Amino acid sequence: MKFSLLVIVILLLSSCAGVVNQTVTEKDEKGPYLVLPLENYTETPYAGYRVSSIIEGVLASKGYRLIERVWGYSEREYSKEDIERLKEEAIKKGARYLVYGSVNEFRYKTGIDGEPAVSITLFVYDVRENKIIKAVSVSGSGWVHESLGTLTQKLINKVF
Repeated sequence: MKFSLLVIVILLLSSCAGVVNQTVTEKDEKGPYLVLPLENYTETPYAGYRVSSIIEGVLASKGYRLIERVWGYSEREYSKEDIERLKEEAIKKGARYLVYGSVNEFRYKTGIDGEPAVSITLFVYDVRENKIIKAVSVSGSGWVHESLGTLTQKLINKVF
């Protein structure tokens, strides 16, 4: 009986696990960082804004120094050209590291369960060294009772 219970608990805990692929070419410092709005490749409006905001919160909670945003909410998503312009503005404001990337999935699965599903690609760019120091692809699905925000925060916490 105890063994069966242990197996069930392990299965339950492992069934909501996410996938993280990450490369780090060198140890990153504590900043200053600037998070750019992520490109949104999903059908969920403003998913890039939402995930960018969660990344900022996670970084701040872990002691990373952040520079004030160079972007704000807009009724349209930022284009690649807009993001390049924001990168230049961030560098002028003194950002050492830029966090950018894309949201590839940000939705609730269809069907009875309606579980959250999130997939994000992130890059941390070192302005001084002119190179990417971290590349991350993170994906996961959660439980029916979880929100997209909760799942996203869990995944970002695995990255930073």
